[in-house]
Amino acid sequence: MRVPLGWLAEWIELPASQQELTERLTLGGLEIEGIENTGPDLSALRVGHVLERKPHPKADRLSLCQVDLGDGEPLEIVCGAANVAAGQKVAVASAGAVLPDGTKLKRTKIRGVVSQGMICSAQELRLGEGHSGILVLDPETPVGVPLGTVLSAGQTVIDFEITPNRGDWASMLGIAREVRAHFGGSIHWPELDVLEGERETSTDISVEIDDAAGCYSYVARIVRGVRLGFSPGWLCEKLEAVGMRPINLVVDVTNLVLLELGQPLHAFDLGTLRGGVIRVRGAAAGEKIVTLDGTTRALVTDDLVIADAERAIAIAGVMGGAETEVREDTTDLLIESAHFDPSRVRRTARRLGLHTEASYRFERGVDREGIGRAADRCARLLAELAGGEISRGRVVARGGTFPAISEVVLDPERMNRLLGTSLSVEQVVALLARLEIRASLDGDGHLRCAIPSHRNDVHLPQDVIEEVARIYGYDRLPTTLPVCELSSATQPGSYLLSARVRDSLCASGLLETMTFPGFATADLDALGLPDDDSRRRTVQILNPITEHESQLCTSLVPALLRSTRQNLARQVDRVRLFELGRVFSPGEEGQLPDERIQVVAVITRGERRQLWEPREAAPLFFEARGIAERVLSDQAVSVEFRAGAGEPYLHPGASGQLVAAGRTIASVGELHPKVAHAFEIEEPCALLEIDLEAVEALPSKLPQYHEVSRQPAVRRDIAVLLTRDCPAGEVLAAIRKTGGAALVSVDLFDRYEGEGIPEDKVSMAVRLVFQRPDRTLEDAEIRRMTERVVQMLAHRFGGEQR
Repeated sequence: MRVPLGWLAEWIELPASQQELTERLTLGGLEIEGIENTGPDLSALRVGHVLERKPHPKADRLSLCQVDLGDGEPLEIVCGAANVAAGQKVAVASAGAVLPDGTKLKRTKIRGVVSQGMICSAQELRLGEGHSGILVLDPETPVGVPLGTVLSAGQTVIDFEITPNRGDWASMLGIAREVRAHFGGSIHWPELDVLEGERETSTDISVEIDDAAGCYSYVARIVRGVRLGFSPGWLCEKLEAVGMRPINLVVDVTNLVLLELGQPLHAFDLGTLRGGVIRVRGAAAGEKIVTLDGTTRALVTDDLVIADAERAIAIAGVMGGAETEVREDTTDLLIESAHFDPSRVRRTARRLGLHTEASYRFERGVDREGIGRAADRCARLLAELAGGEISRGRVVARGGTFPAISEVVLDPERMNRLLGTSLSVEQVVALLARLEIRASLDGDGHLRCAIPSHRNDVHLPQDVIEEVARIYGYDRLPTTLPVCELSSATQPGSYLLSARVRDSLCASGLLETMTFPGFATADLDALGLPDDDSRRRTVQILNPITEHESQLCTSLVPALLRSTRQNLARQVDRVRLFELGRVFSPGEEGQLPDERIQVVAVITRGERRQLWEPREAAPLFFEARGIAERVLSDQAVSVEFRAGAGEPYLHPGASGQLVAAGRTIASVGELHPKVAHAFEIEEPCALLEIDLEAVEALPSKLPQYHEVSRQPAVRRDIAVLLTRDCPAGEVLAAIRKTGGAALVSVDLFDRYEGEGIPEDKVSMAVRLVFQRPDRTLEDAEIRRMTERVVQMLAHRFGGEQR
């Protein structure tokens, strides 16, 4: 909110020191973003008096003006503005003067007549745009004085940062109230009284509020017989100082009142309204409107619109419609001042991407008791500046019930205890009075505080205590250290487990990513999940940012696959990503969703081979499995691998599950080609998923120290014919169980099928390593253990030793 100090001084007396003003306001919570001196340099221009205007002898559209500057002979100036007239006080740049845009004037012959200067428009003075005529000054302006002393073009402007809860600060009135709260004084209100004509407003217009929840109150005023022209210089100056571009008299007046009182207004061309009625209603499905910026906007039923008897004419609280805008030939105006539901305005403005000065204030809440005052102020200004007549009375319609004016009960003792102060009740009452909060003492020793209508942010005793502290001065509050007992913090097991897993994955060369916890049903379809899969039971997000993220995720896989696709599209050669996050499922009725911690990782091969890698690298499946087993091993979890796709989005021939204590705790495998196609991933890709809650539920097993045996180890290799569908993981697990304590490792080092092997068989070669910590093994012992393993394979799997 840009606030020129000269304008603010019209509302309240300011302290002599600008530094004191800014420091006190900042300490009170009204943060200052910047201070600047603004406005064009008008020191070279002066005020002139047009003595005579006559037509140019050789040009129909030009005039010859005799202009007095008060210091000698009048200047003859050629002027092309249609609104120049004798008797006016105007801005004059004589020969040799430099305009704000840097142009240096000189005597110039125009159609045979030498012009000794220039009568300037607001645009040429950089005081506005869109004004085709010259700038006409106040008739009482002294002749010959520097223009800068009249227009005060250069002035100090303070840019305040308005917090979302303090919509009342978004006006000159709001800032003046804050200054008064800190420095005292009284508010100098602008003229609000209106001189009304005989014609009743209600004979020309009626107001109906169909959507009572969207509009609390609507006020209509009518001004007839206006003659629209150019805004006076003082009005252009005020708007320019706050960064607004003057448009035309009506728009400029409504903007001025918005800046003065914080109440957005809109003016309709009364002659374009149909049916003599204003209706505040929800938009119809598929309804469209062309707004003032010339854009056709499609509306939804949640949007609140202003309509006449036939069509929508404005988007309530956001922007007016083009069909009823005020034009040069408009003579009768309808002024709208209303109180719309902030949340409805906020949703519409955000959906349309249309954020205006009006929506900015409606979203933060306006003064419910100030809407009629703003309509009167606007009507008075238009009648004064455009010569219109104000119709008698306002048309007022009430919609939803106004939120009651708050009354907050404050315990002064508790307030002093919280602030560390010893303020008396009288002091507290006096401080609150400076904020227009009326406080009175009840029989229980509590203060009953009546909150003014413009303070939409004060509802609780804590809010009132904060206001007392602000005005009393945060810098005056005693500084005390908090007293508390320190205890050692204990982290939950899930947090520590997540941290260890994260470290393990990073140590394996993966990068962590964080995605939005939302997806759409289409993502589940792309994964190929069956209809009865529990992950299709999702939690809907009430107010999603996009339709593609309208449900809380039941799996981290879709988001990670999208991240993989984006990285590959940006020519990242090797994608190695993981995410550790929560997945959600519906809870019991009326309860919050259930949450579960999950880890998903994705790796791709890449086109460029590293120097240390073999020319023909192993399938990605083995790398992903190795990462999963390493991560679980770091958590002291021993797992058994079982081949076969446990998930529909994994390749059935290159996937499996990791099982511990009879429970599946991880899935690993290469991405199914159909799923890769659905997510537009063309590179080979492997996935691993770890259910951390399942890992945490396993019996805790502390690492045990085992002394390294000094005895020699003995290796024995056996080759066994097994059926082709025999899982290697089950075979190895059975060998470990059968081999006894002396069998320290089992490894599958060869798998062969082909010549010399029956078609339904496969040869598996297994290396057994035997070792005891206390003595050297004898050949007979090793032979017995090896035979026991071979017999078990024959009995359980039908194996035949080669």
